[in-house]
Amino acid sequence: QVQELSQQLDMESKKSTQLEAQNRDLREELSTLHGNCEKLEKSKCQLKEEVAKLQRHLETNMVDHSQIEQYKREVDERAGQEIRQKLQEVNLFLQAQAASQDRLEHIRASHHASLRNQLKDRIRDLESELDKIKNTQQESTFPKECAQAEVEKYKELYLEEVKTRRCLAKKLER
Repeated sequence: QVQELSQQLDMESKKSTQLEAQNRDLREELSTLHGNCEKLEKSKCQLKEEVAKLQRHLETNMVDHSQIEQYKREVDERAGQEIRQKLQEVNLFLQAQAASQDRLEHIRASHHASLRNQLKDRIRDLESELDKIKNTQQESTFPKECAQAEVEKYKELYLEEVKTRRCLAKKLER
């Protein structure tokens, strides 16, 4: 049973590692989106510079001031629209990442609870078995030394199980 528990713990650890890798990938994607946002900001600055350049060009060529203003508004509107769109994408990504984090926490909590319950059941079984052995020993016709040796053996097994339980509990807490 301890081996089964160890295998189950290994499986859950692998799942946890996979979820952490997925979380890391999502963080990298977030970083990429932040980079895109910065590029958009640079693009906006470039567009503003382009507007300023066009304004100077239009002034030197005696172009109508209202056309410049209209072009400026269009460029500003387009840049603002692109920024809003990218911000929406970032928000959606952050929401997806938060949902993923919640799922990971829920999986961890259920896994910990499951392992804790399994360990409690195992301890109860061992305690019950120890009680049966004690009762059997009292009713038995075996010599006292033989019974005492058997009790010591089960006591050692019980102590070993308690150590294993504590070790697994520490791992769960980590």
